[in-house]
Amino acid sequence: MNERIIPWQPTVIAGPKQAMLVTPETAKMMLKKAKRPLFVIGPLVTGDPIMKLTMDISEHWDLPIVTTGDAYKTFGDRGIKTTRYGVVEIVNLLKDPDWKGIKGEGQHDLVMFIGCIYYIASQGLSTLKHFAPHLKTLTICKFFHSNADASFPNMNDDEWLKYLEKMKSD
Repeated sequence: MNERIIPWQPTVIAGPKQAMLVTPETAKMMLKKAKRPLFVIGPLVTGDPIMKLTMDISEHWDLPIVTTGDAYKTFGDRGIKTTRYGVVEIVNLLKDPDWKGIKGEGQHDLVMFIGCIYYIASQGLSTLKHFAPHLKTLTICKFFHSNADASFPNMNDDEWLKYLEKMKSD
């Protein structure tokens, strides 16, 4: 037997609709095209430089922010206004095509995620993939999310910081 055994890799075997690996340039094109983007920030975004880069990205692209978990307190302590939802709650709202969105202007068409706990994000992204065809999802985390429409690849901290730096400009 000369067969090579290949271990199961959930981020590679993702079914019929696998995420597209994106660069910051492609992610920025997605943001430019979106009419009502939303930025969902999870509890793993704490402390600098990640928090500062996240805020710079949201300010540059004028993104409404939803914080999940204790990120609401972290951002609030710095005087940054966000809307607070649990991950399950925001995913359920995003599934509803009639929801009016964070600002009441209509459903969002692109949702960008950063800093959510991987296994929770994976389930939420899977839900959106199957039940929110009106919505595109983008993750700018340092780990690839196969259930997103587009995702940064797996990378080390230095590479990730460079990717995030590139997201702050046009």
